[in-house]
Amino acid sequence: MKTMWHIAVKDLKYLARSRTAFFAFLLMPILMMLMMSYIFPKMPSKITGKIGILSYDPLFEKSVPKNKEMIFYKSRDDLIEALAKNEIIVAVIVPKGFTASIITGKASLEVIPNPSNPQMAISIAQMMAGSMGKVSFSKKISVKLINIDGGKFNYYDFMAPGMMAMIAILSVATGLASSITRERELGTLDGLMVTPVKRGYIVSGKIIAQTIRGLIQALLILLVSFLLFNVTIRGSLALTIFLLVLGTFSFIGIGIIVTAGMRDQETAQIVMSTITFPMMFFSGIFFPIDQMPKFAKYLSKFMPLTYAADALRKVITLGVGFEFIIKDILILLLFAVVSTTLATIYFPKLVRD
Repeated sequence: MKTMWHIAVKDLKYLARSRTAFFAFLLMPILMMLMMSYIFPKMPSKITGKIGILSYDPLFEKSVPKNKEMIFYKSRDDLIEALAKNEIIVAVIVPKGFTASIITGKASLEVIPNPSNPQMAISIAQMMAGSMGKVSFSKKISVKLINIDGGKFNYYDFMAPGMMAMIAILSVATGLASSITRERELGTLDGLMVTPVKRGYIVSGKIIAQTIRGLIQALLILLVSFLLFNVTIRGSLALTIFLLVLGTFSFIGIGIIVTAGMRDQETAQIVMSTITFPMMFFSGIFFPIDQMPKFAKYLSKFMPLTYAADALRKVITLGVGFEFIIKDILILLLFAVVSTTLATIYFPKLVRD
């Protein structure tokens, strides 16, 4: 019995002696509770954001009151482009004969949600249909949620791109924690550092290995989403893979800097978890950034996962090309270049300390 308690006390003392690990250990549950209290979106009580409308009913466009929240488009391509540029929160397609069908009570609208915030788009569409029904004294105006190709809206199309980006980055976090710190504990990293091998080659090797690791797991998520949840890539598969590689690459430098300074694997894993968990919640993977508090929106701008998920959603759900995600790509490249450059410069010093 005494031996059991001695072992338990020894392990707890080991945790307490590592200031970095102990601080991260205490900080994690606090961060989790704070995140859970802020991230849950609140459904809007009134229509917010711009509504894009493509009307095939000339009478509807003439009769509906014009206001600054509604923007009329001439073609489906213009409507999709507006969604990709986040100019509108929801796209509404008014079918031919809609005005006449209001009288018979069989009116129906087709709605394409913005992939960055489908919950709000769905709520807005329902509110819009309800308000039209009251004005026209119609018993019911139905709302049909669709994808850009006209198929039935699939919420997993929103979830899958973010999950792919998140899994790729989490794979890097766990991989670096086990790779660099394990080699440091075993002494093989010290042996590698005294060889004539250039330090840049060591860092580059770690980057290549973790990029491949993250890409494999992200592609597995894509395969499962395709086979089990009917997720469809409406854009370029090559561009999707490029974004996964770039998203993974954008975080690797940060991970190397953090884990290279850790003396043991447990500390590295705790610290990396403390960094990655807030990134998961504040990057719009599970909940739309638009519906988060101001401080959360501000934090999201400093997380590479935010831009990787946004770009992937636009390519997979809207089928857009390179020109619509250039801002996300440039920011991810900036994260990648700056962090990997710093990692290459400071890696030898961090390992020796």
